[in-house]
Amino acid sequence: MADIKAMFAQITADGVVTRDEHDELMEEIHADGKIDAEENAIISELFKLMKEGKIKIVDSEREKAEYLRRQELQEKLTQMVGGDTKE
Repeated sequence: MADIKAMFAQITADGVVTRDEHDELMEEIHADGKIDAEENAIISELFKLMKEGKIKIVDSEREKAEYLRRQELQEKLTQMVGGDTKE
């Protein structure tokens, strides 16, 4: 179970989860053929984060990198605009 918790923390840390990462997590959760209460909680948390817009599911590593780059550029732009309006 610790491996599943660690995997979940790792794949959601940057706010973007690839389909492959999602599939790996689900395979690990279903590996023993049962979903226990802790695994169910992880699945629920994943869906909650998706619903709240705190994580995004993307198709590939390339799309993930592009999404993170756009987010970074948006943050820089916001800081620049925010900085200009305060002066």
